[in-house]
Amino acid sequence: MKFLNINNKLFYKELDLLLKKRSHNSSAKVDSEVYQIIQQVKSHGDKALFKYAKKFDKSSINKKNILLSKEVLQSYKNKIDNDILKAFRIAIRNITNFHKKQMPKSFQIKKHGVKTGSKWTPIQSAGLYIPGGLASYPSSLIMNAIPAKVSGVKRIVLMTPSKSNKINPYILALIDELKLSEIYQIGGAHSIAALAFGTESIKPVNKIFGPGNAYVASAKKQIFGDVGIDLIAGPSEIVVVADSKNDPKWVASDLIAQAEHDEKAQSILITDSKHFGNKVLSSIKDLITNLPKKNTIKKSLDTYGLIILVDDFKNCHNIINNIAPEHLHLQNKDRNKIYKKVINAGAIFLGKYSSEVFGDYIVGTNHILPTSGAAKFSSGLGVLDFMKRTSIVEMNFSGYQKYASKVAKMANIENLEGHKLSVKIRQNDKK
Repeated sequence: MKFLNINNKLFYKELDLLLKKRSHNSSAKVDSEVYQIIQQVKSHGDKALFKYAKKFDKSSINKKNILLSKEVLQSYKNKIDNDILKAFRIAIRNITNFHKKQMPKSFQIKKHGVKTGSKWTPIQSAGLYIPGGLASYPSSLIMNAIPAKVSGVKRIVLMTPSKSNKINPYILALIDELKLSEIYQIGGAHSIAALAFGTESIKPVNKIFGPGNAYVASAKKQIFGDVGIDLIAGPSEIVVVADSKNDPKWVASDLIAQAEHDEKAQSILITDSKHFGNKVLSSIKDLITNLPKKNTIKKSLDTYGLIILVDDFKNCHNIINNIAPEHLHLQNKDRNKIYKKVINAGAIFLGKYSSEVFGDYIVGTNHILPTSGAAKFSSGLGVLDFMKRTSIVEMNFSGYQKYASKVAKMANIENLEGHKLSVKIRQNDKK
């Protein structure tokens, strides 16, 4: 991990260079390949899906098995640890309760013969993409499906790739727990195209959700506009703020937890002590020795890891707001003062016991969060992402009389005579 001192005259320039270095934008080559895949699915439907499933996932998919049968969906029962399933049930309960609090309220305003309002409704259908390859995360299923269910989406479609016709048993168990029924064993960019445009076996959806690799991300970008998408997820990231009174091993473990996701993941420590920073580095070296993803961790921290040295924490919120991290863990004693001034962060964790990992799994917050600075303009996944807001206007003659001449004049200065006509034509109505 590289040290960067706030007193460096080029501090923000060097920080921005490091942040941009790991840009998750897909390459022109990936975009071109994905474009061809999308066109093939649009033109050939199921035939293209089956071809790509065989090519990329080594799975033999056909019209009979593309939609998972009840037998397959129930095949997990002798393959899972029931204690783990119980933990997921607790997570489902907490996540459901948290997201129920996000439900918006419709409203009406009545004044001068005019009634205006705002009506919230769920989207009719949502496609959820759940990775099933090298990175198979059952937790991502509940983070996507629960806000969809809470919002009232009637048709929830799940896409998850099978590898050699096998699906993670915990994903199957959670499908059962959540009472989902329309599950297709298809993944990759071709599944995104199927959700967007439909095939003989799959009806299109209104909006697509869920993380994926560079090909899935590229596909989501390319089909946006034909359907909605949630966000384009980049590599995971965390900013940890800790002083010398924190346990360096605990801080090291928090940085490691993000780094093991991906070689492009980014872990940043902000501290007021170089000595403490070195103790954290030493702890990282010791802790990763026996971890299975130690090479990924090391590559991530060596390439994108950063320790930012500050004189004190009074203005560190400026650094945090500049980074706009996916995860922010404030462990130092001044955490509440900093927290109040932070406006750009996907999720904030306060205190030394509040490891970000609890947010990944069980406490109730959603772990699908904006990355790569997107927290400056967007939020983590929630109920509102599965809903639409519609404006409503109802006027009686009194309301019409109050505003008609004003609107006609406004339309006139914009040379919109048709607008003016639509108002004026009603003025001779016999009441």
